[in-house]
Amino acid sequence: MSVEIRPATPADLAAILALDPVARREERRHDYVSRAVAGDRGMDVRVLVLDGDLAGYAIMAEFFGHPFLERIYTGERFLRRGVAGALMANIEANFEGDRMFVSCNESNEVMRTLLVARGYRVSGMVENLDPGDPELFFVIFRDALDAAIEAATLD
Repeated sequence: MSVEIRPATPADLAAILALDPVARREERRHDYVSRAVAGDRGMDVRVLVLDGDLAGYAIMAEFFGHPFLERIYTGERFLRRGVAGALMANIEANFEGDRMFVSCNESNEVMRTLLVARGYRVSGMVENLDPGDPELFFVIFRDALDAAIEAATLD
């Protein structure tokens, strides 16, 4: 099995859009992903390629001057294979600054579980982005990531 995580290129756009059913049916998501791949507003898109197939993508941006994981998506046929975790590990190893933020809907139990397992903690909540489903914001500090990496190398 070969795994590659790398910055997205314009040549990846069609595969990213094909992977994400929301981007296929909603012009707003389609345009957002297209702008992100083009580097609009300094966004950085990472893709994970598994055995030659694009399996997931992540979009990084900025949130009040700090790195912010705006979107992470795993293709349906690649779920439960560690794609999101691998993308997050890559991002965590490479972000600049002392903290990084990410958000997800309160209803997104899978993402909330992943974040808590990776050491993120709730930092706040915003109502009314998706009515009836608040957006939870999480943070992880560089010190916590460094300590986790050190502990893993000592094991």
